[in-house]
Amino acid sequence: MKGSVRFVLVAFVVFALIPLGAASALADKVFVTADKVAELVDADAPKLRVIDCRADKKAYKDGHIPGAVFMNVRKELRMKGDWETVGVRRQLESQEEIFGRQLGISNDTMVVLYDDEGWDATRLFWELKYVGHENVAILYGGLPEWISQELPVEKGDAVPEPELFVGEVKPQLLATSSYIVSKMGNPNVAILDARPAAQFTGDKKHSAAKIGGRLPSAVNAFTRANWENDTYLKDPAELEEMYADMGVTPDKEIIVYCNTGYYAANTYFILKALNFPNVRVYDYSWVEWNGKGFLPKIVGSAK
Repeated sequence: MKGSVRFVLVAFVVFALIPLGAASALADKVFVTADKVAELVDADAPKLRVIDCRADKKAYKDGHIPGAVFMNVRKELRMKGDWETVGVRRQLESQEEIFGRQLGISNDTMVVLYDDEGWDATRLFWELKYVGHENVAILYGGLPEWISQELPVEKGDAVPEPELFVGEVKPQLLATSSYIVSKMGNPNVAILDARPAAQFTGDKKHSAAKIGGRLPSAVNAFTRANWENDTYLKDPAELEEMYADMGVTPDKEIIVYCNTGYYAANTYFILKALNFPNVRVYDYSWVEWNGKGFLPKIVGSAK
């Protein structure tokens, strides 16, 4: 299966290759291939930061891409917000501290992200984009692809030198509950639910949600179903057709939500890979929305 997926994605990945040299950049890219990352790592390219986004620190220490620093995205980027929301983004000052001091990212750093499950790296991808860092891409196929090519790994822990990171929030990448209410009924806006189907119908719910249900007019496409073997994205033409059938098209503004923003960030990445120009993430998502009794909702059976 993996080989066939790689074949159909050849044209899809080509545009994401990094040119070697001082002017190397990842701006406007989504994927970068393992061989190109290996070349950069081997050449000790300046201003390159590779980040291992897996949740397991032991697995990282047992073997990671040479020079890669570790970040438990689920732990480091999570905080509790109003309305008992969980997993939401930190405030800008805290993000600057994490990205600069902890990860060693400056404003001109080339950032390559990877994981082995296909969704932790995409959350960090969205947050970096949200604070204005364009020079970021995800390793195509993640660590499994790196390993399959028998590229070198190292053990232990890489500690980066702190850098100054100054963020510039991009409000056009974020949706709030009030913003969504203002857009409901607008034919030029599509609301996309990235959760499993049973949560969309409200037959099941996230543990942090009080009730099951969904936003009115939302359509559903479970984001994890868009990947083969977790880290290989399905055929772009197949995905474009699927989204078009539900009214999610590049000419519209797309608002993506889930429970706590992680699935939504994953779908944000997918839509950017498909060249959707106008995508927002509602990172407070259903866990916030369901708790606000004054917001319109379609309620399911899960309590």
